[in-house]
Amino acid sequence: MNCDVLVNKGAAVISDPSESAPRTIVVVGVARGGTSIVAGALTKLGLPMGERCHEPVFEDLRLSQAFEGQSEEAFEDVVAAYNAEYEAWGWKRPSTISQLDKLEQSLRNPHFIFVFRDLFSIANRNAISMKQDVKVGLQKALDDYGKIVGFLQRSLSPIMLVSSDKVVRHKRGFIEQLTGFAGLEPGGEEVEAALKFISPDPADYLDKTRITKARGAVNLDVLRKGVLRGWARAVHHALPVVVEVEVNGEVLVSTEASIYREYLKKPGIHPTGECGFELDLRALNVIPSDVISVRAVDDVRPLHANPIQFPELDRWMTPAEWRAAKLKDAST
Repeated sequence: MNCDVLVNKGAAVISDPSESAPRTIVVVGVARGGTSIVAGALTKLGLPMGERCHEPVFEDLRLSQAFEGQSEEAFEDVVAAYNAEYEAWGWKRPSTISQLDKLEQSLRNPHFIFVFRDLFSIANRNAISMKQDVKVGLQKALDDYGKIVGFLQRSLSPIMLVSSDKVVRHKRGFIEQLTGFAGLEPGGEEVEAALKFISPDPADYLDKTRITKARGAVNLDVLRKGVLRGWARAVHHALPVVVEVEVNGEVLVSTEASIYREYLKKPGIHPTGECGFELDLRALNVIPSDVISVRAVDDVRPLHANPIQFPELDRWMTPAEWRAAKLKDAST
């Protein structure tokens, strides 16, 4: 008995793809529901996914911003430009889940790929990455899947359903179904790239899509003076973050990074420059041989690559010694 035909491999075409060549592949699902797996696989297989589509989320910001009214370009104009340039192209945007009928009417020969994941996996991922309450996440995912099911009942477009939990275990069969539905003819290297890409827990995606991701720096020059100075900001918003100072493995103090520093007010750092922090380590009874680590609250990585330690020092510089050292550096 061949039991392989009884295995749920996580993909099914419920409405056959169109015979006509020009088509638009639309990848839709609940946020944190696995749409990046499908969009990334399509990209590796050679399907254009938009002018501003980048790893690890594979969402074209040009088309997405136009669709959501956040761009000077009209959505219809971007679609027309892509239609003129590509015989087939794709777009992934989970937030379109409430406007599926509009997409069906606006896109050329749309072929929908709906991605599913179990409700708790979605809610728990949002709890970890977005600090969203699990119960809120469960209800939101349930409501959004209801919108998809409603669309499935009334749509006449070609439709493929994908379980992101299953296809990572049955990758080759998934790739075969995906290429057939999207009308792709990838080469062997592209297929292998797609197979290699599909992963249940891609580290780059987990890192870059969390709301707690922060960046910043610590000024090592002033440490010898006994001052811990630096800056920190959230990657995905401009609200102040709180930084924790860990000394010898124990959190000693936390402070808000909201001090204004003019040199931080520049593109790529912070829109207002209000992201600095400063602490007197001597007042906290920290000594130079202590091991110091600084991170934004809830982030998983410190603001500096390695723990801060100055084992060659037995005391902090006095203000006079600091000024003398700076004058000496300036004269050499």
